[in-house]
Amino acid sequence: MYIVDPSQQIELIREMTQIRKDMENWMVYYHHPYTNQMWKSFFPKATGKDRGPKLLRHEPLQDDLREYLMVCLKEDVPENAIGAGIEQSARMEKWPEIIQALEKDYTHYVRSQLKLFLKHMKVEKFRENARELNLDLSEFSLSEKELKNLSWRSKKLKLKRIFR
Repeated sequence: MYIVDPSQQIELIREMTQIRKDMENWMVYYHHPYTNQMWKSFFPKATGKDRGPKLLRHEPLQDDLREYLMVCLKEDVPENAIGAGIEQSARMEKWPEIIQALEKDYTHYVRSQLKLFLKHMKVEKFRENARELNLDLSEFSLSEKELKNLSWRSKKLKLKRIFR
C-alpha cells in the first residue's frame, strides 16, 4: 500500500504512467499498467519550501478509518505502518478519531506495526509535530490538554498490546 524508500519509489514510478500533476499541493497521480492500480505520490507534511518526507501509496484510500488501519497494521509490512503514520501525523485534527479506532481494534494489529505507526504519527511528540507543520497550538482546534490526553492514550495502547 505504501512505499517509503526513495529508490523503490523511483523504480515503481518508472513503470507507471503519469495521470495528473498538482504542483501547488505537491501531488502526482499515476496509473500502473500491469496491475491496473492508481498511485499517488505526495508530501503529506509539505509547508512552503519544506516538503518533508515523500510517500507513494495506492489511491484511493479506504473510506472507513478502521478498515484503513486494519490494512496498514494487521500484517507485518513496516512500510505500511511508517507511511500511514507519516500521513496521519499531518492530520492532527483527526487524531482523536484515530486513537479511538486503535483502542477498539488494537488486539488485531501486529504489535510492531502499531508501535511504528504511533512513532511516525508523533502523537507523543505533538509539539514537535506541530512545529514541523507550522501550526500554532494556541490556535489549533484541539487544546493542549486534549493533545496530552491523546499522547497518554497512545502510550497506554502500546502497553496494552504487550499484555493482551
